[in-house]
Amino acid sequence: MKHKHVPVLIVGGGLTGLTSALFLARHNTDYLLIEKHAGTAIHPKAGGITFRTMELFRQLGLEKAIRTASEPLDHIRGRIAVETIKNIDLTELKQGESTQREIDKKIVERIEKISPSKAASCYQMDLEPILLRAAEQGKGHIRYNTELVAYRQDDLGVTATIVDRETGTKEIIRSDYLVAADGAKSTIRKHMKIPTTGRGVIGGHYINIYFQADLSYFLKGSQFGWIQILNPEAFGAFITVNNRDEWIYHVAYNPSNGERPEDFSEERCREIIKKAIGVSTIDIVIFSILPWAAVEHTATCFMDKRVFLTGDAAHLMPPTGGFGSNTGIQDAHNLAWKLAAVIQKKAHPRLLQTYHDERYDVVEKTTKYASDLLFKAMNKGVSTLNNMDHLAITVGYKYSSEAIIEEKFTTHRMDRLELNGKPGTRAPHMWLKDGDKYISVLDLIDENFVLLTGEDNKYWRTAAEDVASHLGICIDVYGLGSESNLVEYEGNWESVYNVSSEGAVLIRPDGFVAWRTKERILHSNVILKQVMTTILGEDSETI
Repeated sequence: MKHKHVPVLIVGGGLTGLTSALFLARHNTDYLLIEKHAGTAIHPKAGGITFRTMELFRQLGLEKAIRTASEPLDHIRGRIAVETIKNIDLTELKQGESTQREIDKKIVERIEKISPSKAASCYQMDLEPILLRAAEQGKGHIRYNTELVAYRQDDLGVTATIVDRETGTKEIIRSDYLVAADGAKSTIRKHMKIPTTGRGVIGGHYINIYFQADLSYFLKGSQFGWIQILNPEAFGAFITVNNRDEWIYHVAYNPSNGERPEDFSEERCREIIKKAIGVSTIDIVIFSILPWAAVEHTATCFMDKRVFLTGDAAHLMPPTGGFGSNTGIQDAHNLAWKLAAVIQKKAHPRLLQTYHDERYDVVEKTTKYASDLLFKAMNKGVSTLNNMDHLAITVGYKYSSEAIIEEKFTTHRMDRLELNGKPGTRAPHMWLKDGDKYISVLDLIDENFVLLTGEDNKYWRTAAEDVASHLGICIDVYGLGSESNLVEYEGNWESVYNVSSEGAVLIRPDGFVAWRTKERILHSNVILKQVMTTILGEDSETI
């Protein structure tokens, strides 16, 4: 058998696996990604991309491509309930679209104040090829039709046995770390013997039917997000895939009554769709049939020494709110810079423990919120998080770990969005003018730490250079103000970040504030060094 070494082995080529690859490459870290299927996804699922995830794609230079791919679904609006598609009341549908448009407008106005990016709708089967093309142009290697069959870890790394599913050829891969992005039925999580918590199936079992049919005669150009079908012979919901002639139909089934996914043949699915439409003569082409369930469960730990659970391997949540795949992508983003820093010997391995410490609490809150939304939609169960702000769940959460220098005597609320430079939160967005172009503060964040200061930042720049040289890292220093290279275009950075003109804010490579001093401090180089060594796990002393 062949033997090979890579710094990181990624198992799973879905959204979480591919973004793990892209974020590692952005930090100049080599990887091998293996995926047991022959190619990217072929079924439309995970279509909602939050503005926070679009910020991450913006960092990767993919925002424009994904925005273009999402255009067919940019204007879908609202929900409506009807007996069948044939019986749809277009006036009612138009009213629903208009109401939803007003709601969306208010949400967009809120988002524009806090982010340079907007949410998008792009199904996994359209998004994965975009990510794959980008990954193929960068550092790292991707192999489809390749499966992990065994692995073991020791103090120095992970030894994995993989097999080419087409030829049967086995290969030994030695890696420093393993990222498990192998989905909801993760064999790696089972091998790690990490249990899950949660209520399991909480929203029922469904068959997701992806099909083609021309419904333009009935819809007359209307754009909808969800049409609930009330016909008891075909109770379910239509969702558009391309806003033209491709659709998904969700229909429930009940395992406790002996119903099974394999009972839903193409012919049966075709008849269900015809009954839902209300016309028996319409042409229907079935592309694929996929069973799924609204599930709530979370692994009790997201890591075991050198192996890390990400995405669905770590957590499953109901689709309500559209948080699932976004949460997995943000797992990958949080982990990648830490793996890179440790592999490149810029940080102590204890930094990796902060992946679980930070992401677990966020995942727990997000999962409970998604479940609450489902219970509310079903008029079922008891809600516990109704006082939480949707945007706060999306971007307003706060990390707590050894990689954050906490400010004492401060609290963090989730019933409203608070992005004001507090350590542990995502750095606040504000527009700057850089020469003749406009950029967001978030556009300054690359693979390095970023130190934001006021216009007069010579002493901070000197401190950053001294610390960076001593620790073998890079710290990008930016002075903000009317007399600096980066001119405040909207807002004042001191008020946005809650500092004085002589203060400073340190931002991690994942865009989260690691430390802040509101005023000028003596011996700034000594303090900054202490801050950096603590964050990188080299020194656990509290600042």
